[in-house]
Amino acid sequence: MNTIKTLKYIVIILGFIIIQACAGNPHEDSVLDRIRENQITRMDVNLLVDGTEIQSAGLELMSSPIGMLELSLEDNLNDSVLAIAVHGYQSQGYEWITGLKNLAEHFGSVFFFRYDWEQCPDLIAADLATQILALKKASAYEKIILFGHSYGGLVVTFAASELDNLNAEINVIAAPLSGYPELFDDCATLTYDENDKLIYPKWEQSVRVIQHKTVHAQDGAFRELASDPQEIDLPFERIQELPPTMDGHRLGHNWSVSWVLDQYIGKPHRY
Repeated sequence: MNTIKTLKYIVIILGFIIIQACAGNPHEDSVLDRIRENQITRMDVNLLVDGTEIQSAGLELMSSPIGMLELSLEDNLNDSVLAIAVHGYQSQGYEWITGLKNLAEHFGSVFFFRYDWEQCPDLIAADLATQILALKKASAYEKIILFGHSYGGLVVTFAASELDNLNAEINVIAAPLSGYPELFDDCATLTYDENDKLIYPKWEQSVRVIQHKTVHAQDGAFRELASDPQEIDLPFERIQELPPTMDGHRLGHNWSVSWVLDQYIGKPHRY
């Protein structure tokens, strides 16, 4: 009889241990739930090595799953700001490496939004806005900053109308906002004005959109086009004309990312 009681007691203890092991740390569970709900993965920003290895680092960045990638750093300096970078069409990632590392050192919450560029920009924008709103709800961010490059610039501009009252600032970098030949042929939801330029949903004054334009003749993605696809009449808070050179070299389509991100945090490049 005592042996049976002892066995029952051992079974109960073992069951309790197993339950505790499965339950884990309550805080860890909430974090994991947030990652699953918002499609968030994490990467140590120190793994993104620039310099001679910047091409490999770019491919590593772009190999992350579709959705939000959190670029973590041990010392988070500013958790009140949510900074999100949105890549361009067929990006190889290297153009973001230096700028993202600098952003991560300056802000505590930096994310890289990966998407399927075979989708239309307005549909990608709806997904982006949904994930931003979820992040905002989960944390006490006082300001949201978006950096959208090239095709990603269209994405963040379409998302602008869905970010009302969030104290959002959107930086559109070297983006063909007026449209790009043949790129949107299958996007039936997009509309155009009488000048055959894309129409975007209106955004509130609480959302500030800044356009950063490359020099048409210097931009490898645009210079073969008869007209500059960056030209469009939208209620930008400001339009910044980027210089033709950066650190003594041509400032083209991809390196406009480094120029804008570094300038934003006070690490400007020379002409």
